Amino acid sequence: MSRMSMMTPEPAQNVFELLNDALVRRKKISFDYHNMGSDHITRRNVEPYGLFFLSSHWYLAANDLDKGDLRNFRLNRIRRVDVNASRSQSPDYSIPADFKLRDHARSKKPWELGDGAGEDAVVDFRNPTGAAKSAARLGVAVEGGSDRRKFRIRRVDSFARWLLSFGGEAVPISPESLVSEFDRQIQETRAVYGAGNG
Repeated sequence: MSRMSMMTPEPAQNVFELLNDALVRRKKISFDYHNMGSDHITRRNVEPYGLFFLSSHWYLAANDLDKGDLRNFRLNRIRRVDVNASRSQSPDYSIPADFKLRDHARSKKPWELGDGAGEDAVVDFRNPTGAAKSAARLGVAVEGGSDRRKFRIRRVDSFARWLLSFGGEAVPISPESLVSEFDRQIQETRAVYGAGNG
């Protein structure tokens, strides 16, 4: 299946209906999922916990049975949804009592959403003021400087875009994939606005 056939701005027709039905009846589901990080399509088996809207996209919060972890799946990357048909009126699972969809959705930043396990990103906040100073507080302090912070990220592109918004006051140190994406976005921005064309 090609990338173009998977990616549309809106979820595929009937994805909402199938997911909602599975949620109401607490049925396990499987679906094809396009992972942007690896650009691969894989079959996923999950227990749906809820649907939420964040940063202009719909997401499914679900327990990924193969990964053994709570994951967020963007609906417009989901295709071929199959709802478990056995014992149709009996629930397959229970949502943990301590899971609150509203709190889960509110706690997420765009770079935390995604399919991967995530990785640590280290950022130097250089003489941060105003918004950058507040942003630095979202990270965890790291040895090597009072303004160096660590973040857990799943989306390198979203995180790099967020760092760029601080106009040079937030610069990534690692991982290399983030540093490269940050530099790429700087070059792309310069090209769009004609900067550096002496």
